[in-house]
Amino acid sequence: MPDGAARPRLQRGRAARGRELSSVMGHTKWSGSRFRRPGGADVENLALWKRALAEFSAVFLLASIGLMTVATALTTGAYGLFELSIAFGFAITVMVVVSAAVSGGHFNPAITIMLASFRRFPWRDVPVYIAAQISGGVLGALVLYFFFSGPIRAFEAASKITRGQPNSSLSGMIFACYSPNPAIAAAQKWPLNIINTPTAVLAEAFATFILAIVIFAAVDTRNSFAPSLPLFALWIGFIIAFIIMVEAPLTMACINPARDLGPRIAITMLGWGAAAFPGVGRPWWVWTVGPILGALVGGAAWSFVFGRFLTPRPVDLEAAGVQADRLETPTPGGDPHRHGSDEDEGDRTSRP
Repeated sequence: MPDGAARPRLQRGRAARGRELSSVMGHTKWSGSRFRRPGGADVENLALWKRALAEFSAVFLLASIGLMTVATALTTGAYGLFELSIAFGFAITVMVVVSAAVSGGHFNPAITIMLASFRRFPWRDVPVYIAAQISGGVLGALVLYFFFSGPIRAFEAASKITRGQPNSSLSGMIFACYSPNPAIAAAQKWPLNIINTPTAVLAEAFATFILAIVIFAAVDTRNSFAPSLPLFALWIGFIIAFIIMVEAPLTMACINPARDLGPRIAITMLGWGAAAFPGVGRPWWVWTVGPILGALVGGAAWSFVFGRFLTPRPVDLEAAGVQADRLETPTPGGDPHRHGSDEDEGDRTSRP
């Protein structure tokens, strides 16, 4: 009997999809089985500097073309929060498509720390990844300022903003995060203390908690509803767009320390001074501590609660399918004959 005759195509596709996503965001255990996506990179075996360069490039794109959506919205009034969220989500999709197959697609120190904490990424690589992510944010913000320095100055002049003073958070929000959102607070006449520091930390933690659960659900090989690798990029973009829509008024929905800390360092050099560090309203560390806490809690929630509800699939589905065919019993992942194509059905009926 040919080995291919009993292959459960649907289940094999799900397992391959799971291994693809696991190779993007980190394996179930870093020392576990490796999977090379055809035409892509075996992420686990790539040199660290290559993976770090991909992380640097991804956050560079985030801080340049991603935050360019904020710069356009603020300096021109061309679109509002909804349109900005969708545009930023597409920027995230671009990051994943461009760099995820090389670096593993973290792009976020909170996600890197979360994956390492749950044995899906080696701790020895964490400092290099985080340094690359923050550095990409710095350079990306500088490039953004290079292109938009004229419109930003015009906006500051029209709004009577003095760079470095508390009111310069209204232009600084192009790069760094503030709580409450300066543009929405100004429009709604909110006082600066409408959101206190603990609330801001918890808001960032909760938003990142949602993101972490979504990522764990997507890369868990036991999840039959996880998206394919191409859809994963679009899926993550839409999830982040949704988070921005609902959480941006409170803390600008950072959910990524590198997205805030890198550009914040850049605008310190560009004249924002105390409006960058220690910040206006809530202190700068809110957007570092909050996402890390949320990612860790989200990873724990999936690992110890939600993920426990899923049933493991066979490790070697092809071998399991052959064995089930010989024994005429279904595998733990289902009957391998039940999901085959018409061609497979014909092969089976023609066997002696």
